[in-house]
Amino acid sequence: MARAFPSVVIDNVQPLIDCGRSPIKRIVGEDLVVEADIFKDGHDVVAAVLKWRVVGKRAWRETPMIFVDNDRWRGVCTLYDQAIHEYTVEAWTDTFRSWQQEFAKKFEGGISDLRSEALEGAAIVKGAASRARDRADSARLREFAEQIVTGANSEIYAIAQSGELEVLMATYPDRADATQYEPIPHVVVDRPVALFGAWYEFFPRSAEGHGDRGSTFRDCLPRVDDAKAMGFDVLYFPPIHPIGGTSRKGRNNAVTCEPGDPGVPWAIGGEAGGHKAVEPSLGTLEDFDWLQRKCANAEWKSPSISRLIARLIIRTSRNIPSGSTNGRTARSNSRRTRQKIRRHLSDKLSMRKLARALGRDEEHRAVLGRARCADLSRGQSAYEAGRLLGVFDRRRSRKISRRDFSRRSVHQAKDDESAGQSRV
Repeated sequence: MARAFPSVVIDNVQPLIDCGRSPIKRIVGEDLVVEADIFKDGHDVVAAVLKWRVVGKRAWRETPMIFVDNDRWRGVCTLYDQAIHEYTVEAWTDTFRSWQQEFAKKFEGGISDLRSEALEGAAIVKGAASRARDRADSARLREFAEQIVTGANSEIYAIAQSGELEVLMATYPDRADATQYEPIPHVVVDRPVALFGAWYEFFPRSAEGHGDRGSTFRDCLPRVDDAKAMGFDVLYFPPIHPIGGTSRKGRNNAVTCEPGDPGVPWAIGGEAGGHKAVEPSLGTLEDFDWLQRKCANAEWKSPSISRLIARLIIRTSRNIPSGSTNGRTARSNSRRTRQKIRRHLSDKLSMRKLARALGRDEEHRAVLGRARCADLSRGQSAYEAGRLLGVFDRRRSRKISRRDFSRRSVHQAKDDESAGQSRV
């Protein structure tokens, strides 16, 4: 079936990113100013509205667009919902204003025989009366239509210019030939801190400032309040996994570690566990969850903390079955994981799909369960996912061969112990 030719041309819509392929961004309460070139053939007048709604809802909200200059129109709306919205422009032929201008030009030009124009105007007004949802408005429009049919040219001219009739006709327009801009663009509406926020790097073991011992998660709350009083919006932590013992650094970044020196948080490979564990001197994951709840109650942007922790867990993940010491089992499991990644590794696929594929593996459920896919839904490419998960070589940016991948999987624990002490 042939596509209907649009009655109105809508072009050069702004703002758009990459012709609408990527969403624009706004914060809650911010205005969205949309402009577009809108025109049609002939001398008819066009009307346009800016439409927007939250993705998934059926009803549109709309506001009239105003003519700027040279076929350029502008509309403004305010976005109050923290969600993904879609917006578009709809335009149609304004039959009433087209008739209004035509009648005025002929009357002012001295043409006396305007009977045909009067009947045309009355029909347009009667059509609006049939579309009116309010009985009083419908009755008033029928009165105007009758006055146009029976009145003299001067009376019709005055009625056509009356503000009451203009408002009623704009309220119930004829959109039979309306054209809507497609594809519909999207706008991500985020909280105000997404536009600007002051970030505070928080070292939990130094929260109390004791020189002889470190602090725990449950000792951090007073320092959290101090950071909030200084005007910071977001807290983010360094790595909280157990600190490695091999080649551990000492005080003030010294290469020699003295007894009792805690080491650098970015070094991994401690006896208490790897990237899935927590440094025992800081507490437990339950203690961290407790601190996060306290931050949420204090109106801190605590989800940013969990995203950073999730990023650390995903970045250090190497696709190794936890606790596996059997080389054949490690090779088999890692090969299945690699095959899943290769199937889903396409720039057209989202990180969420890749996370869903990995989540079926037992060895990744704990990691992805802790991360809650916080970083895996931020629009990063699947190539970036493969690089972070160890499928791609970080230094040479190339695919790791099947032999290299299997060998890394088998000897990964030894590699982490020998080379993982440096800062990640």
